[in-house]
Amino acid sequence: MEYEQDLKALQGFIDETNESLEDIEAAFIQLETDPSDLDIINKIFRPVHSMKGNSGFFGLTNINKFSHRMEDLLDLIRNSKVTVDKDVIDALLIGVEYLQKMLDRVMDDPHDVVLRPEEEEFLEQRIEKYKPEEFSGSEKSVIDLENLLGEAEKKGVNIYENQLIHNVLNQVEKFNQDIRRLLKSQEESETFTAYSSEHSYFLNSTDYTEHVRNLGEAVSIISERRAVPGDKLINYVKSLKIIRDAFKDNMEAQAVVDELADLSGFFDDELLTANDEFVMNCRKAANDVISLFEVRGGEGEEDLKLGSILVEQKMVSSDELSEALGKQNRLGEILVKDNVLKQEDLEKALSIQAGRVLEKHVIEQKEKKTKTIRIDQSRLDSFVSTVGELYINVDSFGFLKKQLEETQVDPAIVARLTSTITSLDDKLVRLQEDVMSVRRVPLDQLFRRFPKVIRQLAGSLGKKINFKIAGEKTVVDKDLLEAVENPLVHILRNSVDHGIESPEERAAKGKPEQGALELTASADEYNVFFTIKDNGNGIDPQTMKKTAIKKGFMSEEELESLNDRELVNLIFKPGFSTAEKISDVSGRGVGMDVVMSTLERTNGTIDVDSVVGKGTTVQMKIPLTRTLVTKDALIFRSDEQLFAVPSEDVTTTVYPEDNIVNLMHDEGGISYNGSIFRLVDVNNYYFGMAKKEIKDNSCFVIIICEKHKVALIVDQIFSHQQIVVKAFGNDFIYLEHVPGVSGYTILGNEDIVLITDLEKMVEEM
Repeated sequence: MEYEQDLKALQGFIDETNESLEDIEAAFIQLETDPSDLDIINKIFRPVHSMKGNSGFFGLTNINKFSHRMEDLLDLIRNSKVTVDKDVIDALLIGVEYLQKMLDRVMDDPHDVVLRPEEEEFLEQRIEKYKPEEFSGSEKSVIDLENLLGEAEKKGVNIYENQLIHNVLNQVEKFNQDIRRLLKSQEESETFTAYSSEHSYFLNSTDYTEHVRNLGEAVSIISERRAVPGDKLINYVKSLKIIRDAFKDNMEAQAVVDELADLSGFFDDELLTANDEFVMNCRKAANDVISLFEVRGGEGEEDLKLGSILVEQKMVSSDELSEALGKQNRLGEILVKDNVLKQEDLEKALSIQAGRVLEKHVIEQKEKKTKTIRIDQSRLDSFVSTVGELYINVDSFGFLKKQLEETQVDPAIVARLTSTITSLDDKLVRLQEDVMSVRRVPLDQLFRRFPKVIRQLAGSLGKKINFKIAGEKTVVDKDLLEAVENPLVHILRNSVDHGIESPEERAAKGKPEQGALELTASADEYNVFFTIKDNGNGIDPQTMKKTAIKKGFMSEEELESLNDRELVNLIFKPGFSTAEKISDVSGRGVGMDVVMSTLERTNGTIDVDSVVGKGTTVQMKIPLTRTLVTKDALIFRSDEQLFAVPSEDVTTTVYPEDNIVNLMHDEGGISYNGSIFRLVDVNNYYFGMAKKEIKDNSCFVIIICEKHKVALIVDQIFSHQQIVVKAFGNDFIYLEHVPGVSGYTILGNEDIVLITDLEKMVEEM
């Protein structure tokens, strides 16, 4: 059992570290654009520091050693001893890749903890070389800097454009700000926290002064930018645990204590305790914890608050309060002693006071820590599947209700069953929303990887690209996140390789040397939309036409009927490529057809619009989820088979005898409400049966679908209800490629219903 627990803990470390590595890769790209941003540097430093410590705990000596050396380099950057440039960023990114490989090896074998020769070589040649010379600075260094800047200006150096001098001046200003904050913190050192040695601290009449003092002393040491020594740290940790236990029945108070506890793990870290931001966070967290207690002594401000509560609750009068305040003892004790207030009323008022103090501090918190728990995806998938089966069970109750009505059961029983079904259905909808929200993740998890890909690719091709991302907070189902990664990567790579020109080509065309590439995402109730836009060459429809003829994809006559947009979209045909040479990136004619097939598996669509010389825009639309999709649908019968058409696709249903539908020539279409619709006989389309005699007005119904410009001829409308969309599994795999069918559902009476895909149906006609 202990071994299993160790493996679970190791798995937790690996999962958390993988997430950290993904986060810091994106931060490295940001750092290259703003190398003086201390916030970005700290954002990278913290997870590497944690990785070093935690890997040592699990005995992962390779990760521990490697991350330690990476941390050393990051610390040099933090302290402005190494200047950030492209070479440094490249080295750090490669280092992250090595760490990722080590984690992968640990996943396969927890005992594989030896650095590989290439990893040792990387540390020696790429990381150690940045170890700077040791300098001993003084006030004279500031004078030397001023003199050197003056000398540089005399020699014609523009100190505002020179990158080296620009970085130095930025760092100087950063240090100036640090010094200003240091001076300010010195001025505030006497009142850095709510703790005062002149006060006592109580909670429900229990004295916690000693434990609050241990908190105050530890934070006092932190405020002096020093690490807390061992003996003080031990007392602090013990007291913090006792304080947390004191609030075991109050989750909000525990959250306040946990905020400070999260910072405590770094109280012995000399690097972090020297950081102003860390110190300020510690002081604020300590203030919040200490303020949870009742303060006794001092100027009696808390007593005044208690007095206001007692008067407000009409437990004492204002005159009785004023008289009590004139005496020396504590207000509550005085009022009880004078028989003005009952002891139970005092305890009630103190409880109200404690609640209000806590509420005030909880509200003031800028961020609340979110508790999370890791769930194995297979278990979550099983949960989702069970919720889907519950929908079918609820539908079964509906059929049971109809049977009860037909057997003339007591109407009161039927009414009660109806109420129960309605209530169960409402709760099931909420359950579905909750479980689907658990499966949804922000696109940021995927998008954060792309800047690194674009940066490396642009560098290898000698291109300059300004890559922007928008909509990364859009949330999608986790399965969808994995499904769209490769299509997005391929399209982005094509934009960099084929779309955006080299700096020389762009300059010759009068364009800025740096190309623009943008990836945006958005979502509505049902779909997520991706747009990849560049300002490069664009795709020439005539070039597409020539390539199609040359490779025998289509004849000249067939191509003549296509417009420019349709010609551009020929790139999705298997093996189609206009590249004149094969590169490491693309040109083999493999890729865009794979993109198309991947999107088709997710029921998505893709479209390309391009203007020669201006650029290309690729738009993808994909359903938000493929798991537990529920839709309102119209169920109809055609021959002996039941079908469902999503309600969002249905305009109305009409009967020929209504005389509002005008038949067109050869019964191939109808005119309705001023528009012409293609007429589709469902029996004939799916089963190849003879078309109905359209003039027989007694045996069919027409479903108008204005969105797709079709009208379906069906035998009978069965019902209108909510359905659970299911993908074709092993039992129905033969239906997966049937045109015009996107899935199936099961009704409460166990009938199988095929779900129509009108968009595909129209394409195949």
